[in-house]
Amino acid sequence: MQVFFAITIWAILAWLLETVSETAVAIMLPVFYIIAGLGNPKVAFNPWTTTIPWIVLGGVIFSSVIITTGLAKRIAYFTILKTGGSFKGLLLGITLAGLIIAPFIPSAMGKMAVLTPIAIGICQALNLSVKSRAATAVMLTAFFAVTNPAFSYQTGGAHIVLASGVLSKITQQTITWSQYAYHNFILWIIWTFLCLGLVILLLKPDKQIEAKDVIKQKYDELGSMASQEKTVLALMGILIIALLTNTYHKIDPAWIFLLLCGVCFIPGINLLNHEKLSKVNFGIVLFVAGAMSIGDVGSAVGASKWIANGLFPYLTGGGDLHTLAAVWGFGVFLNFILTPLAATASFTGPLVEMALKAGISPLPVVYTFLQGLDQYLFPYEYALLLYVYSFGYISMKYMIKVLAPRMLLSLIFIVLIAYPYWKLIGIM
Repeated sequence: MQVFFAITIWAILAWLLETVSETAVAIMLPVFYIIAGLGNPKVAFNPWTTTIPWIVLGGVIFSSVIITTGLAKRIAYFTILKTGGSFKGLLLGITLAGLIIAPFIPSAMGKMAVLTPIAIGICQALNLSVKSRAATAVMLTAFFAVTNPAFSYQTGGAHIVLASGVLSKITQQTITWSQYAYHNFILWIIWTFLCLGLVILLLKPDKQIEAKDVIKQKYDELGSMASQEKTVLALMGILIIALLTNTYHKIDPAWIFLLLCGVCFIPGINLLNHEKLSKVNFGIVLFVAGAMSIGDVGSAVGASKWIANGLFPYLTGGGDLHTLAAVWGFGVFLNFILTPLAATASFTGPLVEMALKAGISPLPVVYTFLQGLDQYLFPYEYALLLYVYSFGYISMKYMIKVLAPRMLLSLIFIVLIAYPYWKLIGIM
């Protein structure tokens, strides 16, 4: 167990300090575990035998199709156009665009790559001064449009897929896409619009802004919808129907995503070919699979139960609500020192073990933990926030003015809305 912690802490420090590529660290982890005699290849590489890496693989490939055909950008501009030309309507449109593309693009950076250029284009077209209230509001809304709706869908983010996989493995109960949506869809839709309201309330522009003509011009520049875009739109429709009905047909989302990717290669459809496939960033797949080995090897050497026993006195003892609040706080703390993906990989297993020991359903515990990891104050805490901030349009002062109350609002939301809802549907 000591050797396990030595190797795992090295990995966590490497992720924290960014001394080595996070993907390279994840690739080396299972190999180091094997060489150290902590487990055989069957244990260390067990994550590859689960559906988790494959759903991420299918997701990043299919999301590249949505992005490269231009359909994602068309959806974003169309949605913004339909929500009116006022500044509030503009922010609402960006949010709705994020909601629409969330289940189809599990890569957070992929979604950000769609919405960031649109947000920057809006700032430039409307002559919004850099670091102004209005520019900060537009860019932060684009960031929230990626991060907040992700929690409504099991395929909304790689960290959610990873956490669901770890939870299912330990409890031996598969969480289907539709079950996850039942547990979370309504909740995080509400949360998404609460955060939008926070931006509108706290970052009112200094003057009235009308953006309809600007957005219409940008939408018209896209031209009429190409046949490839129509094909992708049809595939997205098939995908969402298949995901919603997977309780009945029992086909795992991983195979649904991969089957649709296969369809994209068919001659005549030709949405994918060797050249396009070579441009897909597969690093996230290797990271997820490699990082998941922490849980498998940790369980094999007893480390997960040891951590769970250590956390038990601090995160339990005051009832279900106390546990959720404490787990949320633990997630917030971890986010200051680890990326959300690394924290999810390292601590989901112990938290599930802790919940089982306390006689609490691990489902809301994991959901709350993920929400705690989604709280930020400074750009360095999350690569996505740093990416958006790096373009220079966001004022640090105005950003913290929104993020600090959002953090408090998140805890209130868990206590007053999420907890009663989970209790109502019987998973608490």
